[in-house]
Amino acid sequence: MSALIDDISRAIASPVSRRKAFKMVSGAVGGALLTSLGLGRATRALAAGGNGDAPCPHNGVKCGGKCYPAGYCCCGNTYCDGSHHCCNDHCCANSQTCCGSGCCNSGSTCCGGSQCCPKPQSCCGSTCCSPQSTCCGNNTCCPCGVACCSGKCCSSPRAICCGGACCPEGYLCCANKCVKSRPSASTICFPV
Repeated sequence: MSALIDDISRAIASPVSRRKAFKMVSGAVGGALLTSLGLGRATRALAAGGNGDAPCPHNGVKCGGKCYPAGYCCCGNTYCDGSHHCCNDHCCANSQTCCGSGCCNSGSTCCGGSQCCPKPQSCCGSTCCSPQSTCCGNNTCCPCGVACCSGKCCSSPRAICCGGACCPEGYLCCANKCVKSRPSASTICFPV
């Protein structure tokens, strides 16, 4: 009964036309009458004339046109309970990290906003590198012991990067060029 009185008071006090207020009051009274006869139940939607703008009961949260209990949060067209948080229109557990359209478990790193790198992997652009590799530029992981040169891994394990190119074993890196022999005695060279 107190809910009916609240609904009628809200309808009368709301800034709507008299016609709409009458519809709202008659909807609430009609719903209460049907409920008392066991043919239905009064709802706040009826009290609002069925327009779906009525607030949710008990300080609930409206999400996707439906009411959920207080303590939930609306996340896109779904809802997250108190043990979850909103992450780009989906729910992640509070122990997880938001990562694009997914959730990373505790101890994982969101890599490139799209995938999770579990420990001990490391993030390289949007790729996960194993502990036995190193990040080379963007999205490239070079195996341990292989040189990274201009964002690419050298094909030979003993090659070194020289002036943006991979010098194979047996060459010299002299003045940022790969050569087979030292050009002059004064040129500083590094053997490969």
